[in-house]
Amino acid sequence: MKYILLTFIICANLFASNYLDENLKKYKWGDLEVVWLEDSTFPTYDITVYFNDGALSESSHGTTQLMFDELTSGTTRYSRKEILDVLEFYGASYGANVTHEYSTFSLSGLVKDIEPSLKMVCHLFKSTTYPIKEINKTKARARTGLKNLVNNHGALASRIFRELSLKETPYSNPVGGSLSTLNKISAKDLHTRLLEFNQKIKKKIYIKAPAGTKGIKNIIAKDCGWDGKKATVSVELPKVKKKSSKKDKIYFVSVPNANQAQIRIGTYLNSEQSGKDYTLNELASRYIGGGFTSVLMQELRVKRGLTYSAGAYASSQSSYGRVGINTFTKNETIVETLQVIKEVIEKQTKDIPVESFSYLKNFLKGTYLFGLESSSAFIKNLLFFDHIGRDYDEIYAFPKEVDSVTIDQAKNKIAELFDWSTQTKLVLGDKKLIKVLKKAGYSVEVVKYNKFL
Repeated sequence: MKYILLTFIICANLFASNYLDENLKKYKWGDLEVVWLEDSTFPTYDITVYFNDGALSESSHGTTQLMFDELTSGTTRYSRKEILDVLEFYGASYGANVTHEYSTFSLSGLVKDIEPSLKMVCHLFKSTTYPIKEINKTKARARTGLKNLVNNHGALASRIFRELSLKETPYSNPVGGSLSTLNKISAKDLHTRLLEFNQKIKKKIYIKAPAGTKGIKNIIAKDCGWDGKKATVSVELPKVKKKSSKKDKIYFVSVPNANQAQIRIGTYLNSEQSGKDYTLNELASRYIGGGFTSVLMQELRVKRGLTYSAGAYASSQSSYGRVGINTFTKNETIVETLQVIKEVIEKQTKDIPVESFSYLKNFLKGTYLFGLESSSAFIKNLLFFDHIGRDYDEIYAFPKEVDSVTIDQAKNKIAELFDWSTQTKLVLGDKKLIKVLKKAGYSVEVVKYNKFL
């Protein structure tokens, strides 16, 4: 079985390299950069517009996300219903993704319907009026959703943990906004933000479509107005500084009707850390908590029955990164679970079995290539590589890089990423756990969940 997997990886690697060389084209439409993956496997297209700006530069948190979400709220020509009817008639899939550092808007469908679908999207970007009635409805739904987070303990814990673990950086606030910031956003703010994205912010177009697909360039230039002739700007991202050491304390969030305790442990990577060791970071985090065979799952679930699931991650953006561990447990086992997590991390910094390490390497190489199987997923990888400044060739260097990692390197990386003294630790659950944690020797800082909504 090992030989079959190895053969598959080698063949897939060679095929993918040829695929990239033969099918990836780059163009300059004026000053507008275009990356085109010519793929004729199916008569479909995917177009993604990358905007070199995200939630970080907005005046009120949530403005950029709301601006994109409400593109279909109504224009000078069409109502929301008419817009949705047109896009549904042509079977178009569309949507935006907003991060602190950048934003994207994607459109996909059948090649034969590309012209009316793309023209409608361009019309939205140029002519959305953001009717006050529609915007108020959406804001009301968003506020209701935030208030209802108290009933979704996992989502609430992750939201609060992000803000607390990143509070020393400019990236802590949720991109979707909060109850207080949503109230401040007006239709005028959305108009202003849309105008900035249309006329001022640098863009890059990523296309997956069969070779010879016509009309895209003209529609983007004439209907969207993105002809590459207007000067655009790239937003400068602030660099994240080295994190400070943290005391062995726990942030505690009390919520009603909690028969389980949510646990979040992690920290951020500064600008220097996030821009290197991508493969090593992935390997280290996956070994800790990347599936059923990971050490956290084996210790917490299989051997001790403390939880149903546990995961770990190490992710990078352009100017910062995040590492973390997510799990939950019964109220009665909160102290034991925290102690086991600490012991697991410390043990892996001293000893990693050769057999387990070899298995992880093969697993990573196989799953990585499957993740690139779809050409749409492939082009999204290219977009992200461009954003963080990585070379496309690194996609195919991944298997060799994984093979080159030594056990000592992995142990050192686990120690660096998951050092217990630098982690922010959060527990969300019943208030009676405060005394339990204090009795176990933890310093506990109680925070109210409604301050993070």
